[in-house]
Amino acid sequence: WVEAWSDVGSYGRSPGGMEGEDETSMVEAALGLSPQIFINEVLNMVDDVRFQAFEYCLQEGAPAAVGAATATNKAEELERGVNAICNLVTDVLNKRMNNWEMYCLRKCLTVPEGFVAPEDDNSSSMVLHKDGNSDSELDAELNFLRKKLADANTESEELQREITSLERQATYKSSLNSSITEVLKLYEDKSIQDNIEAIVKAIPKLHQKMKVMKRKKVEAMVGQNVRNVNFLRDRKRLAPGSSPSTEDIQEVNAAVKGLRQE
Repeated sequence: WVEAWSDVGSYGRSPGGMEGEDETSMVEAALGLSPQIFINEVLNMVDDVRFQAFEYCLQEGAPAAVGAATATNKAEELERGVNAICNLVTDVLNKRMNNWEMYCLRKCLTVPEGFVAPEDDNSSSMVLHKDGNSDSELDAELNFLRKKLADANTESEELQREITSLERQATYKSSLNSSITEVLKLYEDKSIQDNIEAIVKAIPKLHQKMKVMKRKKVEAMVGQNVRNVNFLRDRKRLAPGSSPSTEDIQEVNAAVKGLRQE
């Protein structure tokens, strides 16, 4: 009984012919698939689902499944009922699927005339004819790409050197900023400021003390020179007819002049 209704759902297929084949080939070239094969696959899937559903119903209504004294009679009645339902469903399904097939072929899986690709577009040799690349042209293009790669590598090396230089400069600036920050922190410290102010106040006193020490030193030198001159004068006095020399007088005058300047 399975064979009796398993072939009922043979859906209508699009009629063949040269015009249909040409249109199908154009659609295949444009879409990259066969519309009729796609539709047939969908219809076969629907057939399989329908067949499995009714087969399940018939198996559940078999005499062994019913398990009663009148199981055989009931199973036969159930089988007739299932077959009747199957025929009814198949008729409706065939009409629906035929309409779906025609709609797909006319509306969904068609290519407008303006968008139909040329016949040569689907050939593998089209690319070579279109580009017109010969061996020499390919070699020239390869050499050009190699040159571009070499130039890119050179530029990359230069950029890397610049990056390294900038990194060194950034490190130096960062170190300098850190040092300046530390100095500013020390300067902002109150104890450091107090020490600087004390040094500034002590500088005039230090200058005054240095002047006093220098004056004392000059006075000591002048006194020593005077003593030396007096000593020489005393010695010359001992000699008959001696008098102070010009050098002695100039030396004493220089010492006195230096003392006055201080």
